[in-house]
Amino acid sequence: MKKVNLTLKQTLRFAFTGLLAVSLFSSCKKNDPYDFKDTITADVNLINASPDAPAAQLYAQDILRTPSGVSFGQASGYYKTLLGDQDVVIKSASGEATLTSLKAQFDALNSYTFFLVGQNSGLGVVTVTDDLAAPAAGKAKIRFVNAAPNSTSVSLAIGGNVIATGQNFRSVSPSVEITAGTYSVVVTNVAGGTTTSNTTTGASFQSGKIYTVYAKGLVGSNSASAFTAGIFNNK
Repeated sequence: MKKVNLTLKQTLRFAFTGLLAVSLFSSCKKNDPYDFKDTITADVNLINASPDAPAAQLYAQDILRTPSGVSFGQASGYYKTLLGDQDVVIKSASGEATLTSLKAQFDALNSYTFFLVGQNSGLGVVTVTDDLAAPAAGKAKIRFVNAAPNSTSVSLAIGGNVIATGQNFRSVSPSVEITAGTYSVVVTNVAGGTTTSNTTTGASFQSGKIYTVYAKGLVGSNSASAFTAGIFNNK
């Protein structure tokens, strides 16, 4: 076997080259906004509850976090993002138009849902830190958000049991546990002497699952943007 003798200068040069390669590799990983390996993150979810906004996507610190356009009544599902105080911008699916923006703090291992609310003349965001702690055995956990822009006082009933009452636009109710099962979901708006209700039948709430039920659409509309309930399975 041939023996190779290295001078001190050569040894230091090889060591420096190796350290430089490791440094460059680490720097590339650190600067890759989609590489979350060995990184503590938060999760973000976008729900489009605006009856006339276009399909939307969510950006954090100018990084696209929800890769597909989210249309009215749809949710992106959860995607990872980095931690800290960040600029959040909701743009049209093309990325050309900014719909609304805000500042948000992302904490380690937390999950956040951003509701795009209002109408094109005045879009906004309702931000909710999601409670993903498991409900009791045989139960499902429900949270209600009133995202119907022209509503005044909305209640939610599931299977005849009132979950939330008197919820104004943009308000978020505490979570409530119900017995798992299949129920009718009724959202009701009261404005002066007029009551408007919409019923969604056959809604399934499974044991151990967590749901957000939200009022969406326009009270008094009979189109695709009619006042009704949306249901998102958080977990």
